[in-house]
Amino acid sequence: MHVQGLFEESADTVEGSHQHERAEQRRRKGEMAPAELWGAAPLSLHLGDETLGLTGKLDSLVHEDGCWIPVEGKHSASPSADTVFQTDGFQLSGAAWPNDQIQLCAQGLLLRSNGYASHYGYLYYRKNKAKIRIDFTDELVNATLYFIQKAQQLEQAEMPKPLIESNKCFRCSLNYVCLPDETNYLTGVATPIRRIVPSRSDGGVVYVAEAGTKLGVHGESLIVTSKEGVRFDPLPIKDLVHVCLMGSVQPSTQLMHVLFHAGVTVSYLSTHGRLVGIASPLTTKNVHLRKQQFMKFQHPDVALRLARFVIHAKIANQRTLLRRNGVPATAVLKELMALRKKSEQAASLDTLRGYEGAAGRLFMSSFSGMLKWNETESGLAIMNGRNRRPPKDPVNALLSFGYSLLTRDVVSACAAVGFDPMFGFFHMMEPGRPALALDLMEPYRPLIVDSVVIRVLNTKEIGIEDFYWGPDSCQLKKNGRLAFLNAYERRMHEEFVHPIFGYKISYRRALDMEARMLARHLEGDLPEYRPLTTR
Repeated sequence: MHVQGLFEESADTVEGSHQHERAEQRRRKGEMAPAELWGAAPLSLHLGDETLGLTGKLDSLVHEDGCWIPVEGKHSASPSADTVFQTDGFQLSGAAWPNDQIQLCAQGLLLRSNGYASHYGYLYYRKNKAKIRIDFTDELVNATLYFIQKAQQLEQAEMPKPLIESNKCFRCSLNYVCLPDETNYLTGVATPIRRIVPSRSDGGVVYVAEAGTKLGVHGESLIVTSKEGVRFDPLPIKDLVHVCLMGSVQPSTQLMHVLFHAGVTVSYLSTHGRLVGIASPLTTKNVHLRKQQFMKFQHPDVALRLARFVIHAKIANQRTLLRRNGVPATAVLKELMALRKKSEQAASLDTLRGYEGAAGRLFMSSFSGMLKWNETESGLAIMNGRNRRPPKDPVNALLSFGYSLLTRDVVSACAAVGFDPMFGFFHMMEPGRPALALDLMEPYRPLIVDSVVIRVLNTKEIGIEDFYWGPDSCQLKKNGRLAFLNAYERRMHEEFVHPIFGYKISYRRALDMEARMLARHLEGDLPEYRPLTTR
């Protein structure tokens, strides 16, 4: 959390934050609960000391017996038995948890170094309403100084390995970042994979596509107001992972500030679905990962090895999609299998790009065979190979729109992990091109976008009447765009059984996991990065 800037909320962290906020509000009003400060006047103080190497905010501070007493409230319960804790050779009181005692003592040391007398403090455990006095004994002070030094050393060290089959992982807010069982399974350290990682994200994506719509904020909610002045029901920002604005939609500056503070990204698309840009909070996460990214992606052997795995997975998923949804020619399947094997042995990135292009042409030439509804109207075919910029038929209009949405989601996944989405290992880097996002999304094109296109056309969720066909282009109309967005989000929330880990996971969650697995590989925790392939 401190070194890499990675943090995820959980029910425990949210409740803890709310308790701190409520306590802060009571302090400002002079209404602090007697159980926490026992009638003393509450104070809050920011302190730092270069010699100790500490800075911090003391949430609660009282004056008692001529001394300044730090008070720390905890969400959990105190230990059930008053024993003695052995912590790295130090003996600490069993009345409170060792980490809580050390945190409180560090506050006392900050007070002392800044000229305030402080000999003890109080811990208040809210769960069992226990008030515990902690004396700053020589043993506790020495333990605190030891762990301060150890923390400073860890700041320059590699990330610790994940715990093995620890029950602590279930309540840890960073279990999805750490992926303990998955990492240990892939490295051979442990075999069982417990269900720790949630199968899907709790948040949703908001799409606003009506021209003239204005977005604002009221409290902690997103407010949408139509061009005619109709105000829709507020949307809690805590329930959002992304906001997508299409065309002439106007978000307020206040809203953007609140969204960034909550870690919510905002994408801007043209009226017809072309990705224009993505706004996100400042890139503060995991600078160490970006250092590895810039160093290793420039190494030809590393880039080629990663690219081989990515293209191998993409061709495999294309072949699987053809077999599931149509009756492709045997020669096509054999050629795709051959290209898949060749991609594993490609001698250069250019050779690999050639294999990818050949597989793509075979796949797109067979795409119409997966469509149950494949008619020609007004003398125009529903699909005529792969074409874009602009798309010239309905299938390509849907594919281009879907790939824009997928690019947006992978860019967000990369940024959440700490990657620079613009610096990749396979796609050529050009101004404005999110090369890494394009690299990681290759295996997911058939799994997500191509699959959605086939579904909406075969179920007639989108029909010919939902397109505008011009002399040189084909674009979705409003109703068609809304139908496709609904279908795309359904697919992203759809769960499947992960072929390696054996549990169910949604496609949006799988995208995040892909980025995190690549990060663990670059940081040396995983020997290989293997993209997802389905059977």
